[in-house]
Amino acid sequence: MNSLVEALSSDTAPWWAVPLSMILGILLGVFAVRRGRSASTPEPVRTTTSDPQARSTYVRFLAAADRAHNSIVEVDHALLAEADLEESLESDDPQLKALARSIVEMDSIANELRICAPGPVVDATVALFGFVTDSTIDGVTDQDAFRIRYNDKKSALIGAIRESLGEQPLTPAR
Repeated sequence: MNSLVEALSSDTAPWWAVPLSMILGILLGVFAVRRGRSASTPEPVRTTTSDPQARSTYVRFLAAADRAHNSIVEVDHALLAEADLEESLESDDPQLKALARSIVEMDSIANELRICAPGPVVDATVALFGFVTDSTIDGVTDQDAFRIRYNDKKSALIGAIRESLGEQPLTPAR
């Protein structure tokens, strides 16, 4: 402590030099530590945390779409051409009734997704829903072409969902 007192009282250095050098030393130390820390620590990788409720909604929509797809393939197309949605919900035909319920369920879940899902997921959802409902209105004459187009629309939706969740796209089976 004597050396600090002597330095402050001597005529060789101004009285403010010691506090100034201490402050400069502290600031240089802080900057050096920060600079060293940022260089040695990598930035955290951004990951998209997925909402379990959103995942559940996606799965429910895909399940309803699959039920509608299966019902479209099984339902009598002459009966389908004559019935509207309200009549189909009250129908005695179990396949027609199942198709109508699936369409109503898909519509409800699609509305949910329109509110909470990202844009690409909504676009793919609307495309799949539109394809399924158009197929019920127009009927299906070529079941193989219908299945291929349905699987393409469904794959596009799954791809959009996986991308929105920050997951890797699925590789097609060979």
